Amino acid sequence: MFNNFKTYMFMDQDKLNMEARVIAYDKHYGFVENPQDFNFEYNPHRLIVKNYALRTGDKAAYNKYLDTFFPDLTEIELKNFDVEIKYIKVFNNEELARWLASNDIKVVESDINCDDPDAIFKMVDVSDSEDPDMYVIEEEDFILNRILPRTLIKTPNKTWINIKLSK
Repeated sequence: MFNNFKTYMFMDQDKLNMEARVIAYDKHYGFVENPQDFNFEYNPHRLIVKNYALRTGDKAAYNKYLDTFFPDLTEIELKNFDVEIKYIKVFNNEELARWLASNDIKVVESDINCDDPDAIFKMVDVSDSEDPDMYVIEEEDFILNRILPRTLIKTPNKTWINIKLSK
């Protein structure tokens, strides 16, 4: 019983963090007042809810969000979600460094702000002939930041990674 309570408390905290993140990001982007300004792929609200759902396994929250804001895309996006969640892993710094090196990852992209401990990173394809620095996007934006792996390893948090490789 204690384990179920502990799990509930963590999920409850995650949900509170998601709601606080929505408020903070909306102050920056204004997606609540102007949803028409944001397409599906670059919608900060969607990325925040999806991030929460992927980390916690709360697919119902993402489903509800999609049904409300993108009903025409719900079915296909939930199929994509079911595939993507299989690739979400959390690493400590040592595990992260090994994974990045063994897979020759040159650049990673965060879903939400790259400094957020709940951000989920995925690899960005960079050919051996290209300079990874060309792909880095560390602006003052809250979503889809691209950083070098050495920057990611410096963070003291556990790191969420989508381990799906495109190769």
